[in-house]
Amino acid sequence: RFLIAEEECSIAMTCEVLDILTVIDHSLVEQGVKWVTREIRQHCNEAGIEYSLAKWQGFWEYLKRAWLGQSDISVWDVAGLNNELVARTNNPLERFNREGNNRFPRPRPIMATFVDVLKTISAEYVQRLHDVPHGQARRPQRERIQLPEPVEIPEDIADEPEDDEPVIAELPSDSPTDEDDESDEDNEEDQ
Repeated sequence: RFLIAEEECSIAMTCEVLDILTVIDHSLVEQGVKWVTREIRQHCNEAGIEYSLAKWQGFWEYLKRAWLGQSDISVWDVAGLNNELVARTNNPLERFNREGNNRFPRPRPIMATFVDVLKTISAEYVQRLHDVPHGQARRPQRERIQLPEPVEIPEDIADEPEDDEPVIAELPSDSPTDEDDESDEDNEEDQ
């Protein structure tokens, strides 16, 4: 949507850059956005990659509008939570949806098949809940999610100006340059 170059996205998605926003204290998220922006710019500079200022500004505006403005930060910021408590998906229905999709023989099952699959999944879940405390089954071993360690955000980052200086090169304009004017005059004289 924002058409940010893949190289820049790779930098942002490396461990302990963009994901830091999910583990810092809720009250520091706005400063965290500035910190992450600075990190992305620095990494781009070190890698010799142009930082696409306008595209990143669009992304940060989206983040502020969609994730900071519409929902409580505690929905997605896991700061202070024990790693064991962090859900493996961002929505409990995703797991159920994935399990259901694996069980249906075709994309749009008839109602009888749909109900039978739901009954089977429900019965298996109830049985699993019964078996675990009685030692007849074990909890499934799941990969432990590796959360990044929160960083110390410098206090002076709040004083940093917003990204307003142009960092990317300006695109060539469609308007003629002086050289184009001179070559047009030369062509007219030759005719």
